[in-house]
Amino acid sequence: MKASNGRRRLRQLELGATMVEFALVAPLFFALLIGIFSATTYVFEVQVANDSAQAAARWGVASANFAGATPAPQCSGGSPPAGMVSAAQAAAGPLASSITAATMTVSAATPSAASGLNTSTDGCQVEVTVPYVSFGGFFDLGPTHITATAVDYVT
Repeated sequence: MKASNGRRRLRQLELGATMVEFALVAPLFFALLIGIFSATTYVFEVQVANDSAQAAARWGVASANFAGATPAPQCSGGSPPAGMVSAAQAAAGPLASSITAATMTVSAATPSAASGLNTSTDGCQVEVTVPYVSFGGFFDLGPTHITATAVDYVT
């Protein structure tokens, strides 16, 4: 009978040790898991912001080619045209609803001499901002918005 009490006590000690080990390892494991999800979400949203800014800049330049004999990009500044917003939203996929005329900044761009383009070439610069909520956002860690800038030229 004494031997079974010793085994039972040993099992209880092992169970206690397992619980302590879990209590030490679990927070690290979950922090790593949340970090992986946050990093992948961030990379995805940066790519979406870049794609939507590039699509909007391309629309501003491409629409100039269909505007008439003296094409000029539709990037005069101020509020972006509805077609440009639609192009950015089409490239944004699941974040399309977060892109509006208010989250976009449009301006004319001129190429630098180092670019190899004629400095009188018309261009379009678009900046798109999308909201970013990471798992770290619950603790006020990291950015709350992602901003991407794209420039395209009439060539």
